[in-house]
Amino acid sequence: MTSKKDGRLKDYSEIASANAAVTTSSLLNLISRLLVGFNVAVRAYCALYMIISDCDETFNYWEPLNLLLRGFGKQTWEYSPEYAIRAYTYLIPYYLVGYPIQLLSSALGELPHSYSYYQFYIIRAVALCGVTSYGEIRLTRSIEKYLNLKIACWFLFFSTVSPGMSHAGVALLPSTFAMQCSTFAFAYVLESIVSASVESTILAITWFLAGGIFGWPFALALGVTFGLYTILNLKNWQGNKMVLIIGGCVLSLSAILATITLIDSYFYSKILLVPLNIVFYNVFGGEGEGPEIFGVEPFSYYILNLLVNFNIIAVLGYLGLVLNPLLSRKSFGIAFNLSLPLLLWSVIFFSQPHKEERFLYPAYPLIVVNAAILVYHIFAVFGQVSTKILSNFKYRSLFTRFVQTIFSLLVLVVSILRIVNLVENYSAPLQTFELVSKLPSSSTPVNVCIAKEWYHFPNSFFLPDNYRLRFVQSGFDGLLPGDFEESFQSLQKITSHIPLNMNNKNQFETDKVIEFGQCDYFIDNTEKSSQHVKEPNIIQEDRNGTHVVDPEWELMGCNKIIDPNGAHSGIGRLIYIPVRLRQYISYDVKYLNFCAMRKTSIV
Repeated sequence: MTSKKDGRLKDYSEIASANAAVTTSSLLNLISRLLVGFNVAVRAYCALYMIISDCDETFNYWEPLNLLLRGFGKQTWEYSPEYAIRAYTYLIPYYLVGYPIQLLSSALGELPHSYSYYQFYIIRAVALCGVTSYGEIRLTRSIEKYLNLKIACWFLFFSTVSPGMSHAGVALLPSTFAMQCSTFAFAYVLESIVSASVESTILAITWFLAGGIFGWPFALALGVTFGLYTILNLKNWQGNKMVLIIGGCVLSLSAILATITLIDSYFYSKILLVPLNIVFYNVFGGEGEGPEIFGVEPFSYYILNLLVNFNIIAVLGYLGLVLNPLLSRKSFGIAFNLSLPLLLWSVIFFSQPHKEERFLYPAYPLIVVNAAILVYHIFAVFGQVSTKILSNFKYRSLFTRFVQTIFSLLVLVVSILRIVNLVENYSAPLQTFELVSKLPSSSTPVNVCIAKEWYHFPNSFFLPDNYRLRFVQSGFDGLLPGDFEESFQSLQKITSHIPLNMNNKNQFETDKVIEFGQCDYFIDNTEKSSQHVKEPNIIQEDRNGTHVVDPEWELMGCNKIIDPNGAHSGIGRLIYIPVRLRQYISYDVKYLNFCAMRKTSIV
């Protein structure tokens, strides 16, 4: 009797365990689907509202793209055929996304904005955030299949909410393209290691090559580990698989090199391989050349940067770099290929004197995936320990979930508040130039001028037809961009023309600025101008508000932007604090007004 009862209890226990496992699996699948939707929503938000955080994105990529689509734009020295360290090949996919809008513009009739304004946001949504989101989801599915669903959910959650991924994923930068390619590459790396697939091995290496050659040559460092791993394991491939792998990789490399050589040689009208020029300039630049002339930063720069952009995720990612190979003994090959590339990347770039936030973009997915794997191990151990300690506690499994939920909510809240903070404090250039994009097209040239705020110009997609950005004298004493020569009828002649007064030493050239009297519109902030360098001083802010002090000019509109020299206190500069909570949390942030003005004679 007792044995039958015990048997029934055992059966019931097994049934309950099985039901619990099914419930957990169903819950994880639901969470996974919700995270996909959340990821798409966050990336859509970034496409519409995220700031342009680097003027290099504007002048080295959006402006040449505007040239390809609309026939004009600002030209940096990097695009002079004399130096040729920027690839037009990189811009072609974005040109293909933006061109249909140009074809539709005449059929769409009168629009609230210049059609190029819509081109900008469609390129952002489809070719930048869309590709980033697809890559994140693709890597998530690979992690789910070859590791487990819990790690996949942690990865997609961390990647979606991290502020770093939010502004990296929307940037028109080769480092962002390299990041997207590395995301696809590591999805195939997992598949190659686990399933020993020839196709996956070739695709992984191809994506690394595409990110490094079409995007940023230094991104090839991310593929070194997997390349060595593949070479060391070639002897394990049976039959003609070794030949297929080598042949496939050679074919991919040849196709990529041929494509970039043909396209860029066409635009520059000479045979060249731009990635080599980039390496030669950055590594072998002579005295007074090279990236160091644009500033150097201490070792701590990247540490602080990563903490701001990833908070606890960065800490977990770098701890995982060390701990994951030890904790994942059964899948050492995977942990090795996810940890060592991040270590290699960090050693290379942390040791360089010149540091920029975008230099870390290609390694961002590795930070996130290492953090996800480590968190999975941490909570697995936590669950085991809590089960033993709370063995008599009826809801011990719920306790573990409760702790995971609290941790997730903290990461979510801090990360989202940082993302909103970036939009709140730095999106004024996009908002103010939106006013310009609503101006009617002109049959004659119109000069939209900017002085000390030149580096906040979003791009010429915000300028209607026949409007041109012009620089006027300010305190900046480096080399400003010039203009692509518009007198030629052929695009190839424009891109192959050697502009006057360009240099690779960041030395100021007077022909890059015009007299203020030639301006029709003027963009400036309300910070007091420097009179000793003859900066225009026509706007000011006092207790009566913002107003124009020159009767020849009138105010079109302003938007607030954080004052970089302001005396800020509290955490308001780092994360957004809702207005109702500011009476309890210190939020003393100083702002300037970023304004658009026009001559009264234009009205």
